[in-house]
Amino acid sequence: MNDNVLVIAAHPDDELLGSGGTLKKLINHGHNVITVIFAKGRKEEEIQMKQAVLEANNHLGVEEIIFLEYPNLLLETFPLHIINKEIEALLVKYEPSMVFTHHYGDINMDHQILFQAVLTAARPLPEKKPIELICFETVSSSEWSQHTNDKTFKPNYFVDITDTIDKKLESLKFYDKEMRPFPHPRSYEGVQYLAQVRGMTIGVEYAEAFEIIRRVWK
Repeated sequence: MNDNVLVIAAHPDDELLGSGGTLKKLINHGHNVITVIFAKGRKEEEIQMKQAVLEANNHLGVEEIIFLEYPNLLLETFPLHIINKEIEALLVKYEPSMVFTHHYGDINMDHQILFQAVLTAARPLPEKKPIELICFETVSSSEWSQHTNDKTFKPNYFVDITDTIDKKLESLKFYDKEMRPFPHPRSYEGVQYLAQVRGMTIGVEYAEAFEIIRRVWK
């Protein structure tokens, strides 16, 4: 039986924008992917958004989606230890070998807070199963952050998604209300072009890029 993989995202669509092609590849290789959505979507779209999350993830092959339903763009109003405990409980329940989450330098404050909470909850401790921690980039957030050495997304792990890019784009169609016209980075063209740029970096047609916080060979 293959390991569980958690993708912990702040908002609906973040999980697919950042790692949809890779998640599909993991599923194709027999891994069990669980999507965790921390906050609700924009207030005017809350009702429809939950269904969109289910359909988008199911189309990709994710069968288990967890909604924690925090208010949108207000994670900073909650004590960090409360968010930590939510994540710790998920780690105890699923014992994932790998967790994907937001980059620490994203311009979106919800992303920053969630990264810090995941980093704390997944800290390596004796007698606990080691967890690999990997940050994805989120178009219209990661690239808009201040370009300093400590905040810039620094890709050091690439996944060839040439065989899964179509499924990623199809799944994003369920989030059509969240997408924008090109040249906005959160457009279908923008997502595809970024995948081409990341692909050229490693000599393939399409790729997703990540920044490794911790990888464990045991």
